[in-house]
Amino acid sequence: MAKLPRLIIPWVLAYLYIPCLIIGNAVRLSGVVGFVIGFIASPIYFVMIYLIHSIIRFGFRRALVFLAVASLTSMAFELLGVNYGIPFGKYYYTQGLGPQVYGVPILIPLLWASLGYFTLIAYGDYVLSAVGMVILDVTFDPLLSGPIGLWHWVTKGQFFGVPLTNFLGWFIVSITFYLLYSRLAGLRGIEPSITALVFYDAYCVDWMISDVLYGLMPVALTSLALTAALNTVVALRMRGRARLSKGLRG
Repeated sequence: MAKLPRLIIPWVLAYLYIPCLIIGNAVRLSGVVGFVIGFIASPIYFVMIYLIHSIIRFGFRRALVFLAVASLTSMAFELLGVNYGIPFGKYYYTQGLGPQVYGVPILIPLLWASLGYFTLIAYGDYVLSAVGMVILDVTFDPLLSGPIGLWHWVTKGQFFGVPLTNFLGWFIVSITFYLLYSRLAGLRGIEPSITALVFYDAYCVDWMISDVLYGLMPVALTSLALTAALNTVVALRMRGRARLSKGLRG
């Protein structure tokens, strides 16, 4: 029997998150089915899958380095944001994400690391991955800080309640921990994964659908346009590399 690729089970578990997330956002189910879907759609499940996936993909040492760099960097910036409004703008978390440390839920830095990891293996390039992180926030921040109410903005927001400085902040935080990881792990970039790119796009689409369900159609359309633009850039880069490689072989 042929040996299964080592990431196939983590990817199956990751892709289970996609339908469960949209079901969890769209309907409220009870009983065993509701419990199972609710757990798979939860931030805890997402973090667990990230940890398993990153250890298998990066190896334990590099996965630990990424976790430490991404979570500590994001926690530092989150503390600045909650208490001083730097660099995102001033906001505060509600109790929806569980226990907090100085106003920041414990889950938040782990979610930064999880999103950062899946975006990085989707795009490979650190700058493009940081842009991908910004697009994620464009997609879900108006929903999560508005109708769902996991956090609230004190700083006046220009984009459906979200201040534009927040998107700059997301780029700063993401590129900071990506470059720190690059330095510590000795990697200029990583090989992007088509499977990861499809997962990233499906994750974005989940939040776009949720935006529409909550009456935020312009947010969904903005995210769709930005995601399409970023994927076009990636496709052109891949095409250029393929032509260069073919030319060198010729």
